[in-house]
Amino acid sequence: MVGRYHINPETAVMKISDWPEPDRTLYEKSLVKADPFSDEGQRADLRDISNQKVAKGYGRYLTFLKRHHPEVLDRPVEHRITYDFVKSFVENLVSVGNRKMTILDRLQELHSIAVILAPTKSFRFLKDFEARVRARMSDKEKPEQRFVTADELLFLGFRLMENAPKQSTARLQAIDYRDGLIIALLALRPMRRKNFAALRLEYNIVKRNGSWRIILHPDETKTHVHSDVEWPSDLVQALEIYLDIHRPVLMAIKGRWQKPIGDSLWVSSNGSPLTQMSFYQQVTKRTEDHLGKSINPHQFRHIAASTMAMEKPVHVRASASILGHSSFQTTEEYYIQAQHAQAHDTFVSVMTQARKELKR
Repeated sequence: MVGRYHINPETAVMKISDWPEPDRTLYEKSLVKADPFSDEGQRADLRDISNQKVAKGYGRYLTFLKRHHPEVLDRPVEHRITYDFVKSFVENLVSVGNRKMTILDRLQELHSIAVILAPTKSFRFLKDFEARVRARMSDKEKPEQRFVTADELLFLGFRLMENAPKQSTARLQAIDYRDGLIIALLALRPMRRKNFAALRLEYNIVKRNGSWRIILHPDETKTHVHSDVEWPSDLVQALEIYLDIHRPVLMAIKGRWQKPIGDSLWVSSNGSPLTQMSFYQQVTKRTEDHLGKSINPHQFRHIAASTMAMEKPVHVRASASILGHSSFQTTEEYYIQAQHAQAHDTFVSVMTQARKELKR
């Protein structure tokens, strides 16, 4: 009988310590900052979570080779990452139930590792595989096709907060209000899931001279850039209502798996800090229920940039900062910081006007 925690050997991930020694050595060197003239250290500036994802993806490929082609593990990497082996790997992924988006992830991770392990070799066929997978995706599977505008998301957030008092219990009211505030804030201040779910009072959410600010420190952002933007004015009252009324209700709940809440801004329905996964599930469920389309937190960022491009094309270059990218061309740190705050303010202005038009 298969136990609850049984792991399918086909989907197991080979640990880095079990990788072929040349692979492990080159990968570990890619994580160490090298001098500007060295080919090493390619991944030193990337966040740990990105590097872990790539390592797991390659570990999955090595597991496949070990199970089905163990004789090639001692060969040079260019003889292990080949067209035929990758084709078989993709067929294996399909056979164990992986969806096309997951297969795309595995191919992208494999390419990220390949160019580190054999930088002088061409792995163009991996990009060709990616293109084929994308071409076979249905419209529903393509995230770029599942699109709503940012003002629709903002309107949904306000609607959830406005309807919260209609719920039968204080707990349900608090959950509705929290989710509404989350969606509205995510629509106006789109940020990465990890940062959004981990927001902390007095550290990331700070009140200065009567004005609420959202601060992300360099060690928290993917680009290692300090971010300090104003909490959207349209959501100030909503934030204070949440902090004064609804957050305390959620904090008072004694769930089975309760953990200390501390200064976490978002509190779950069991009296614990809201996890990244719970945050993701709540956002996708609310958007599916009310908009008929499941919109995940990552898509909010691209929807914001698309909305900016449609509503105010003159400000389209602000999209880089809205998405948390460095910029279009320049990399000067202080310029990026200034553009980041200005871009967010411009986007909020566009959204505020759109909301007024929706009300009319």
